[in-house]
Amino acid sequence: MNSDIDRYIESVRAEFETKLQEWVEIPTISAEPEHKADINRGADAAVQYLRSLGADAEKVATPGNPVVTGKFVTGRDRPIVTIYNHLDVQPANEPQWLRAPFAFYKDGTRYIGRGSTDDKGPALTALFGARYAIEHRTPVNIQFIWELEEEIGSPNFEHFMKQKAGNLATDSIVVSDTIWIARGKPAVAYGLRGLAPMRLILETGTKDVHSGVTGGAARNPITELCQLISECYDARKGQVRMPGFYDDVARLSKSEIDNFLASGFTVKQFKCAHELKTMREGDEADIASRLWARPTFEVHGIVGGYTGPGVKTAIPYRAEAKISMRLVPNQNPDKILKLAKNFIKERNADVQVIAEPVLRPYLGEPGHTRTRPAPPCAMRLAKNRRLFVRVDRLEPL
Repeated sequence: MNSDIDRYIESVRAEFETKLQEWVEIPTISAEPEHKADINRGADAAVQYLRSLGADAEKVATPGNPVVTGKFVTGRDRPIVTIYNHLDVQPANEPQWLRAPFAFYKDGTRYIGRGSTDDKGPALTALFGARYAIEHRTPVNIQFIWELEEEIGSPNFEHFMKQKAGNLATDSIVVSDTIWIARGKPAVAYGLRGLAPMRLILETGTKDVHSGVTGGAARNPITELCQLISECYDARKGQVRMPGFYDDVARLSKSEIDNFLASGFTVKQFKCAHELKTMREGDEADIASRLWARPTFEVHGIVGGYTGPGVKTAIPYRAEAKISMRLVPNQNPDKILKLAKNFIKERNADVQVIAEPVLRPYLGEPGHTRTRPAPPCAMRLAKNRRLFVRVDRLEPL
């Protein structure tokens, strides 16, 4: 290993952990409007820290949440590398949390707390790496784009890009929100799945009605949505039943599958890491392909009716299903949403289909010059061959 890099890492570790703790403990939850002040507080903290390190930094307003930009300029004629991360996080209302989610905790070499790995820790890691490069006079300009709406589909990122297009020229982009599948086996992500989310809303009345009086005659929007969803896909196998859904999906090459397997992925470790009691059947190659290179149809929530203790014998008048379709390269989100809407309307014309902002899938070329620079550095650390995988992140870039 590079001893100079080792010394640098140890010299800044305490500063890194202090800053990570500060950022983790700001609940920058983009999905919940009541955290708008925290979003701005997180953006301000990021701008302040960038400036303290000598970067030109700005908090750029959008119709939604701001975007933070920062830039280290070492020479006007030098190439520019742009590094993307996001500083917003998902809500933390799961009952499985063993400690306060927005209280930073260190467990040996693991950092725990909402956002520590997705994506504040990686943002800080990239920043500390950039600082090392600048301090060692690396002939490159480095700029950062830190978004605060990634977890809600980046609805205003295009606005930001158009607004600041003149200041965002770059020679290459690094998406610093991906993963290594296994420790000691660094892998470079060359593909990202996209997203086509939608909400299905069905109203069959103006108020809840008593099942003892109306049961058998009144329509039940919850069960109608459940039936509709079961027609959209096979919940047991995950196979989407909408005709044309898979038409544009490209086949994986043997080389790609070999890289997936060499990354260290195992079904057993995946099941353990995500605390899954059971999974859909398949070997390593099949499951890895489903995770990274096959499209999906998922139901994230069904809202409607009584959810308190016991049973309330009322038939609801309204129900809503929250759905997303993960898409792979060659699939067009707009085409898929149109296909889904037509399929749904043919089966239940009363259902409203509301499309949410989409993210398009991305596919680079393994081994291309734009994906080659990172691996040799990592290989020195791991003494391993270069591996290329796809991941399931939703970066708007």
